[in-house]
Amino acid sequence: MSSPKIKLTPLSKLFSNLKADLKAVSDESRVNVENCVNGILSKDILAKYDNPPFDNSAIDGFALNEDFKVSTRAFNLLDGLVKPGLDTQVILKKNEGVKILTGAPVPVGATRIIFKENTKEDGEKVYFVQDDDKENNIRKRGEDFKKGDRLFEKGHRIRITDLAVLIGSGNSSLSIVKPLNVGLITTGNELSPNLERKSKSSIFDTNLVPLRALLKNWGHSVRDIGSIGDNLDLLRDKIFENLENVDVFVTTGGVSTGREDFVSQFLNRESHVINWRIAIKPGRPFICAKLGNKYVFGLPGNPVAAFICSLIILRPSLGRLGGEKKWFEPFCFKTKANFTKFKRSGRTEFLRAKLNKVDGSVSIFPFEGSGRLSSLSWSNGVVELDESKQKIEKGDLVNFIPYGSFF
Repeated sequence: MSSPKIKLTPLSKLFSNLKADLKAVSDESRVNVENCVNGILSKDILAKYDNPPFDNSAIDGFALNEDFKVSTRAFNLLDGLVKPGLDTQVILKKNEGVKILTGAPVPVGATRIIFKENTKEDGEKVYFVQDDDKENNIRKRGEDFKKGDRLFEKGHRIRITDLAVLIGSGNSSLSIVKPLNVGLITTGNELSPNLERKSKSSIFDTNLVPLRALLKNWGHSVRDIGSIGDNLDLLRDKIFENLENVDVFVTTGGVSTGREDFVSQFLNRESHVINWRIAIKPGRPFICAKLGNKYVFGLPGNPVAAFICSLIILRPSLGRLGGEKKWFEPFCFKTKANFTKFKRSGRTEFLRAKLNKVDGSVSIFPFEGSGRLSSLSWSNGVVELDESKQKIEKGDLVNFIPYGSFF
């Protein structure tokens, strides 16, 4: 139970403050298209060529020049085959046709292309067996995009699905914002470095490796500052030693109000705190601050809370600092709850959840503790319950956010 004396910041207010405060911090660089995925465009991308670059055939079949004044089902068949990758000198007169392959340039005079299986050849004639006049099966030059069209706006994060358009438009290299250099620090006397336990009272650092992978997956560069014990002076030294070498810090642990919560103590003393203690579960102790011109995001130490806060808060925040024009919002959809739940009003909750493939309903992990590592591998997303929700019954519609929508 939270103390009534502690005022928590609603998640919506946190997002509003971050949107107003965060500005892109990186310079730009030029990269080849092969290395651009997850990069954020520093300039608009325009098409350098039409796509398709010429009229071409969408199918294997016969290119025909029809005389629309005369109804005919037989065409004079010219010798030869029009192939892709080669210029064609064929010019079709009225009621003439020629064999053509998919991707080949369309001969001058062709009005449409018909499927081979809808025709019958007989000597120098080709006949309709079945008409297929619903489509002309010609890919017109520039029907996808034309030279000079704006394909992507500045601030767009490049996805794998964008690569074909970039290559097809002639953009073999492009200007992107330099990846953020994120300084990653985990804190806690109980943490064992190098995946080895120091003693019976120590635990593995289950935050460092997952967060490093998450940050790299989002296209950021990671400066691994390492794990620091619960020591205010050591924490301060590590941060100031790396202040000029990173764009932003991400820390885990030490963000609550306890005697040895040194991250929150340090930030409250020496930085401008943007928000601290959020009306969110898991992740209430989350803190974000500005130290000089560098931002610090302090995640909770519990691994589940750290992971969920990274998805919900870090993903859009680092995106904005890295040059994304639009504030990132994950894809979500409504589906039926296969659970009952009572929650406190005024707090946004994110429940580790699994979408059931059979009926499309969603179940939640039966235990809510933020130390349950198995809940992350069990789930394939989260159910979001906004601050106004209090009671969920089986069959109620809830918002489900797949983990995949964050990547």
